[in-house]
Amino acid sequence: MRIESQRAKQIDAHLSSHPDSEVGRFAIEIGGEKRMLPFFRFPMELLCYNANNGRLAMDRRQWEHEHGRELDGCQREDAVIVRGMLLGLDEDRTAVLKRDIHQKGQMEPGVITHDGVVINGNRRMAVLELLHEEEPIGKWRYLEAARLPPEISEQDLWKIEAGLQLSKDRVAEYHPVNELLKIKEGVQRGLSPEEVASAMYAWRVKEVKEALQRLGLIDSFLEFFGQPGNYGVIKTFGLHEYFIDIQKRVISPAEREGVPKRELKKRLSHTFALIRAGILAQSTGKTKRKGFTHWDIRNLHKIFSDAHSRDAFVGRLEEASDMRSVPEEDVIEDFRDAAEILVMRQERDRPVRLIERAINALQSIDRESEHLLGEAVMEKLETLLEVAQDIRRQLADRQLGR
Repeated sequence: MRIESQRAKQIDAHLSSHPDSEVGRFAIEIGGEKRMLPFFRFPMELLCYNANNGRLAMDRRQWEHEHGRELDGCQREDAVIVRGMLLGLDEDRTAVLKRDIHQKGQMEPGVITHDGVVINGNRRMAVLELLHEEEPIGKWRYLEAARLPPEISEQDLWKIEAGLQLSKDRVAEYHPVNELLKIKEGVQRGLSPEEVASAMYAWRVKEVKEALQRLGLIDSFLEFFGQPGNYGVIKTFGLHEYFIDIQKRVISPAEREGVPKRELKKRLSHTFALIRAGILAQSTGKTKRKGFTHWDIRNLHKIFSDAHSRDAFVGRLEEASDMRSVPEEDVIEDFRDAAEILVMRQERDRPVRLIERAINALQSIDRESEHLLGEAVMEKLETLLEVAQDIRRQLADRQLGR
């Protein structure tokens, strides 16, 4: 694409009238070729925030979801919003950056498109604007940045930003979901997973493919949750680790065991129902039992693989016409029951321990509780007595050598 906007012409005019604005040279790879581009001191009024900045992906999408429109970093009103997001990303890191710039100046140039959209250095520009407001002495009015040539492909633009921000030594500054979204953006721009991995340095193709799969799972969950595209849900409730565990502890073992795709799809739906229930329970405080965390995901493959545990967990979900209609406290209770059944199934060769556990459970019942009254309790007690008597008869028969 060739950029010849009015803003690009204004930047051209500024550079022509200020030949001393060049600061140095900066190495950037463009089209597979390393190039030494000059970088300049640009007045920030000539530049625009990049609303599509990868670090802001979740916050921007949540804002746009709530307000029903897209942000444009070149519009003054929107630039204030974008700047606020940038300064609020990591307040400790922002404070360190502000102190460093105040004491040492800009140690590394940013990168802008030919028409002044900041590709790398958005947070630096936000900090400089903040410093200028606090100390309006003219010193903080400029951003040092290399200007990309007018003709540059969307793929190369993505590679430059990814190379500068998503390499292994810098990726910690990205929220994990923003990282996934940036990787997906590269694929959407026509790059192969191999090209994406190469641009990000030290990444493997396998990691890129896993990232794309994880984002697909997140997208499917958000659709299930009724908030398609609202990645703020993942950030607000700290869910990213859940989807890593789904990949490792639900999908991978199922694939190794040859579980049919249809069955795996059902398992994912049941897993999404459990995560949804955890979010709603956390929001409303309805469940009295301990909270649901991503650590619990690690039990799911074993629960799905054991018929007794699986039935305890998914029974109500599969009976419902829409599993989202099952109350969240019931979903979590059923999962807890399934996990307890799994533990007991794993200890089936330790009868004394299981009997002691049953005795302790029965002795824990509040016999004054109104919940003790009712047909359901009597039915369960009858079943319990039948099971106990059946075990006793079997033991007696074995002792008599029958």
